[in-house]
Amino acid sequence: MRFIIFTLAFLSVFSCRTAVAGQRGTDETHTAKITGSVRVFGSEPHTFVGIVDENGTEYAVYPASQEAELRKLQGHLIVFTVVFLDEPKGEGGLYLKGGTITPLNWEIIK
Repeated sequence: MRFIIFTLAFLSVFSCRTAVAGQRGTDETHTAKITGSVRVFGSEPHTFVGIVDENGTEYAVYPASQEAELRKLQGHLIVFTVVFLDEPKGEGGLYLKGGTITPLNWEIIK
């Protein structure tokens, strides 16, 4: 019985460590620059912010806490440094086919 409890405890600690290590690697390897503009999708009261690159690919923005600041940037051409998330998050992630991104910083070109 003690062996089973020890084994389960060991596996749970090991799995937590693996998840954290994998997450660090994911953030570093999926960082990229996107040149595009901010667009608001949906209709009131269900709107969300996305980024459309120069090729027309639409990306969902996560977390939603950045929406207010990004809405002010509509109409500008911007270079975004983003992290690509492995799975869709937020409402926009369900609809936009380019994937879900988290903007880290940006620079307005014009």
